[in-house]
Amino acid sequence: MQLHRNRVGISGYLFKKVEYEVERELTENELSEKDIAAGVAPKNQWRDVNVNLTFIKNAQLQVGRFKIPFGLDTLTGIAHNDFVYRTLGANYLTPSRDTGAMVHGRFFKHGLNYWVGAFQHDGDNARSKKIQGGDETVAARLTGTPLRPLSERAFGGLEIGSAFANSRLTDDSFRPNGLRGRTLLTQDTFFEPVYVKGRRYRWEAEADWTFGPGSARAEYTVVLDNRRGQGLHGEDLTDARSRSWYVSGTWLLSGETKKRPVKPAGDFLMGGWGAVEVVARIERLWFDSVGSGQGYRSPRAEFLLPEGEKAFTAGVNWTLNRFIKLQVNGIRESVEQRDRNPVLGERFPKAAFWNGVARLQLVL
Repeated sequence: MQLHRNRVGISGYLFKKVEYEVERELTENELSEKDIAAGVAPKNQWRDVNVNLTFIKNAQLQVGRFKIPFGLDTLTGIAHNDFVYRTLGANYLTPSRDTGAMVHGRFFKHGLNYWVGAFQHDGDNARSKKIQGGDETVAARLTGTPLRPLSERAFGGLEIGSAFANSRLTDDSFRPNGLRGRTLLTQDTFFEPVYVKGRRYRWEAEADWTFGPGSARAEYTVVLDNRRGQGLHGEDLTDARSRSWYVSGTWLLSGETKKRPVKPAGDFLMGGWGAVEVVARIERLWFDSVGSGQGYRSPRAEFLLPEGEKAFTAGVNWTLNRFIKLQVNGIRESVEQRDRNPVLGERFPKAAFWNGVARLQLVL
């Protein structure tokens, strides 16, 4: 058994108008030999350290270290996640946490929500031991329930939204500074970073729908990296492009109304069996460059060879009570370029491979 996430944190209010949050990893951040060879950087053990000023209800100010407002799956708290692992796009294309300041608010009884912020860098996900990542970043996100007036019962739980982020990319002449692609569970690299310089543009669209005991989610993300002066002779290259999408669904077999986190109608051994939920998700992450032409793997190629991975996840969540949740997932992955597949050989002649994972979540 591995303590994959062992955290301690505190949150609360000061004078009813100042919210604070501090969270830190307790698990030792040790890297395997494979991670070290792949250039994985030790993650910042300080997760969230921030204050949120609520003096103006519709224009609250958050300052410190927290998640950049980009990506539905990324912004869903770990205790609220329907799956053991986040999506490929959330792991490798969205920014995640950084230090900055953000203004946010809600209107029309949560019918319209916005977040606008500026940050020191472009998030933890873009950096590693060998990858510098982007610098100053501005980001904005907008979500709402535009179909709710048509039918509160049918569309009251349907929220759609979009987000945009713009970062500055510095030139690292000695190491590629682009995004990378890795498998979901084993984290084997199937797309190596390329040389980039200029701006990094991120855009995503999302939909989140809860209805009775069920829910459905979908998200599409695009990232464009400028490659100014990155050719072999100093010429500009076509933008490097990274894309991802996923569609997921859940259903509570025990009949509760879907919420995050799930609240069992009857706690286990307290007059009930807890809440039992089945979940499924299909997704893809892939990389190429804008334009058409013969693709190559060279980090300075004019056109990049398209490479990607598909994954399918199915599982069961058992919420025993408000403190204990057991998740079991089966994950089928398929790397699209066979020579990048980490398991191909005599024992695994097919490109697809399965893994199983379970997580026991304790919330105090």
